[in-house]
Amino acid sequence: MFAGFACYNSVFYGLLTWMPSYLHQAHNLDIKAMGGATFLIFMCGFIGELFGGWVADKWKAAGGQPNTVMRSMFAGSAAIAAMCILAVAYTSDAMVVISLLCVALFFIRWCGMYWCLPAILGGQSKAGVLGGSMNFCGNMIGVIVPILIGLIVQYTGSYFLALIFFVVMASGLMLFSSLIDYRERGLA
Repeated sequence: MFAGFACYNSVFYGLLTWMPSYLHQAHNLDIKAMGGATFLIFMCGFIGELFGGWVADKWKAAGGQPNTVMRSMFAGSAAIAAMCILAVAYTSDAMVVISLLCVALFFIRWCGMYWCLPAILGGQSKAGVLGGSMNFCGNMIGVIVPILIGLIVQYTGSYFLALIFFVVMASGLMLFSSLIDYRERGLA
């Protein structure tokens, strides 16, 4: 759970901190276009997070098994985000890049549902310590990733390897999310 959340935060914090610079430097967007694109991309993420939660609840209510629902939702959304970000690395058209990033953020934000895991996996007695520990791991990555991306961009002179880093982290999110047993423990 901690590793999956760290991978999720790597992608999210990385895009949050470096995407505007990437759009400006790699695609020559001016500040107005960059602001509009960033708003649109993160609005898609906001909508995606709500939609993903709604789909998971409906699927479970219809009889979906917790492992099937959550593994499918997390792995599927991470796979789509990884493919979109990989396509961004090879695309030069700014409008296509913005569209791909909108799709990537829509799906990667489904993983905001990671916040339900401490209560599911630890019950009431351990939800706080699991949630706090998960948040600690995620925020440590949130500190490290922007610095790492800056170093990658500085030393390579491009965003290509930074984008590939996000693809690798989304793949890690897929892997680690598939290893979790999402059945409720019934712990008090």
